Order: sequence, then structure tokens, then C-alpha cells
Amino acid sequence: MNRTTPYRRLLTAALCFTLPLASVACNPSPGEADLAVGEAASFLSTSDESGDIGADAVADASSETLSSMSVEDVDTSTVAPSDIPDVCDFSARRQEVLEKYDTNQDGKLERSELRALKEDLGAGQDRAPRFARRGMRLRHWAFWRVRWAFDEDGDKTLSTEERTALVDALEARCQRLHQQAVEKFDTNQDGKLDDTERQAAREAARQAWEQKRQELVSKYDTNGDGKLDDTERAQLREDRIAAARERRQALLAQYDTNQDGRLSTEEALPLRKEIQRRIIEGNGAN
Repeated sequence: MNRTTPYRRLLTAALCFTLPLASVACNPSPGEADLAVGEAASFLSTSDESGDIGADAVADASSETLSSMSVEDVDTSTVAPSDIPDVCDFSARRQEVLEKYDTNQDGKLERSELRALKEDLGAGQDRAPRFARRGMRLRHWAFWRVRWAFDEDGDKTLSTEERTALVDALEARCQRLHQQAVEKFDTNQDGKLDDTERQAAREAARQAWEQKRQELVSKYDTNGDGKLDDTERAQLREDRIAAARERRQALLAQYDTNQDGRLSTEEALPLRKEIQRRIIEGNGAN
């Protein structure tokens, strides 16, 4: 992959900060800003879901990461969100990001606005995005799994090409999930969802989440009080961690061809490609 472009962008940014009079020339390119907005929209779309998107990224996760993933997954599967998100709409997510960071409301992101977005989005796979909205499920590790799948060279940083592929995949996924919702809830058959149909889709999502929660309560509510206390939730987390470790071992057995107990960049690539395919197809959505 071409490694010169990021360094040229860094040089341009440095010149912008040292040459204030060149502010017009130092505005970010439309492509650069659009990609950042797209990555943020991808995080929002991932957080709107309740499933196990990119779950097989556990093949390269440390024990600490597995533990953190399990805590996040338990929290988002047992604590009701304050608001059920609308049917997946990537264009709406892009617009939401743009409206949040376009402080001068000129319809585009200037250098300072783009810098604020990038800081909140986080650089690399080990930083959690900081931007959020009310009622949103913060699924940092779900997005970490998606990022891992598209980090094809395994350097823990997404190149421009890798970020573009991630955004395109999440947009394709969103379009597929949206079409599935239209096919299921478009009762007047006009090819789109009106407010009533969207509400029906949100209610169905709420009921599906509640059913899963009740299944967990039935299994782990040992004192029979109808909810999970700290001890019961701790057991649920331990079981999730154990399941993730077991899955990691199965994936290593399949992809670790030299049997050294880890995935090299070459060994991980087929798995990353497989996860990418599942993401685009809409698998693991809920």
C-alpha cells in the first residue's frame, strides 16, 4: 500500500499551523473530511446494533481485551438503552456527524472542525471513540473488531485504503439491513418506511432485545428476583470470557498454520477477509 500520502498530509497540516495566512489552501480535502465523517458514521451504525458484529476478531485479542469485550457485551445485553435506534440509515448517520462537528454551519468541515472529529473518533485501534449521543450504546469493542478485520497489514492503524474499505463495507451493510427492514415492515408496500412503519421496526427491535435479556435472566437469575445482581452478572461475564477463549482457540487451530500460538499477518489475512464478507452481508446484526 502507498505509505507516502499520510506523511504528505502531516506535512501539509504542519504548514497550515505555521502559515496562518494560508488558511484557504489549508482547508482539508473533501475526500479527507468525507472519510472521517464516514468512519464516525460507521461507529454510530455499529453502536446502534445489538449483535456480535465481527466476533471472530477474538482470534487476535489479548486476555485483557477479551475481558473488556465481555463486560461491554454483558452491559449492552442486560441494560436497557434509553432509546431504540431507528432503522439503519448510513446517510442519516453521516448527516448526524456533520451537524455535530460543522460548528460554523457552512455544510463542510474545516481544518479545526475535522481535527476535533478525529480527536473524538480516536487514532488507532486501542483508543475508544469519545463522541456519542443521548441513549446511544457505547460499543467500542464492537467497532474495534470491525477495525481489526480491515487492518489487513496488521499494523494496528488503518491506512487510507483500509479506512475507505471499512466505510464502504459498513455503508453496504447498512443498506442491506435497511432493505431487510423495508421488506419486513413496509405494510403499505410503497418501497419505503413511513413513521408508523419505522416505529413498528423499532418496537420489534426492542422486543427482540427484551427477549434476549429475559433468556439471560432465566439462566443466570439464581435467586429468582427477576433481575441480575452483581454476582449473577459476574458469572455471566465469566461465561462470556470462557466462550470467547474457546472460540479463539478454535480459530487459532484453523488459521495458525505454523502452530506457534499466534496469527502472523499472513495467517490472519484470510480470517480478516472472511469477517469483512460477513460484515458486508449483514451477519451478526442482532
